[in-house]
Amino acid sequence: MNPQTPWTRLVAGARRAPGGGDVAAPYGFATRVAARAMAAGAARTSFFEEFSLRMALRALGVACLLAVAAAGAGYPSLVKIFSAPSPAASASPLPGRSAAPAAKPAAAPAETLPSTAPSSDDPVAEVIDSVS
Repeated sequence: MNPQTPWTRLVAGARRAPGGGDVAAPYGFATRVAARAMAAGAARTSFFEEFSLRMALRALGVACLLAVAAAGAGYPSLVKIFSAPSPAASASPLPGRSAAPAAKPAAAPAETLPSTAPSSDDPVAEVIDSVS
């Protein structure tokens, strides 16, 4: 075995080192250490906090964009629903007008085919029909 291995040199150097004894820290050392620790802790954030805040803000932005796109896509259907006259408004006359119904031209009977279209009284069905 080689007598000059790194371990034997280290042990020999430790034997020659002077005996240290108890050395006290200089005056104000604890204050400086505490000040550096507080300054370093305020500037750094953990990776998880930084990552989650960034992702939360991105998700919020995407959600807002999707909400605006959905409102824009549904706008024509909403205008159609809310601009149609309601059946209750056409049945009751306004004050000061005659209650006699207006004469309608007679419609010729037409052959009706079975229809899968929803009735015009259901606004939800109209929206679904207009979207599809």
